[in-house]
Amino acid sequence: MKTMKILIVDDHKMVRDGIRSMLESQSKRYSFKIQEAGTGEEGVEKALKNEFDIIIMDFQLPGMSGAEAVQKIVKDKPSASILALSNYNESTYIDKMRKAGVKGFVLKNISPEEIITAFETILGGKNYYSNDVALRLLKFDAIPRSKKPKKPDLKTLLSEREIQVLEMIAAENTTEQIAQKLNLSKRTIDTHRRNLLAKLEVKNTAGLVKLTLAFEK
Repeated sequence: MKTMKILIVDDHKMVRDGIRSMLESQSKRYSFKIQEAGTGEEGVEKALKNEFDIIIMDFQLPGMSGAEAVQKIVKDKPSASILALSNYNESTYIDKMRKAGVKGFVLKNISPEEIITAFETILGGKNYYSNDVALRLLKFDAIPRSKKPKKPDLKTLLSEREIQVLEMIAAENTTEQIAQKLNLSKRTIDTHRRNLLAKLEVKNTAGLVKLTLAFEK
């Protein structure tokens, strides 16, 4: 039985545990030696110190983004086999990871069978994109460069509630004030804030405000 050395880079332990369980369910085909990292920085450190057959890299990570982590790994190890993982199939996200140097891109709802197919395809020297991701890429690549969006459309990227919270943050409302005005708990607003930081790839509230102003221009 062939052994695969895997590095899972994701900031959510539940996701890492889920991928580990998914891989272990395929133990009749492969045995897996798995390491984990909860940040991009940790992922880069482990990737450069060890040899892995496949590195599974989340797109959205606190601090160093998945794309930045991929670039650092590929710079030192050009042949690294990195599979991007995300909850979102936005064309701009996929394109960033592709340009950073990943060998494939799949969504977190991937099945155990498909993730093995992705591994085998990448280790066979080809790129692998799940069907919906490949469709997005085809449409994105068909757009003339001059017409490609320089930033994602907020209405397609964010939910109505997230846009509402973003606008209130930009208007300098505190979490408590936003919770009061929207009749929601502070915990819910904090969750929306974290999602906004991840989706818009900024590190703090100042970044959210700056990006909001840019969209208004």
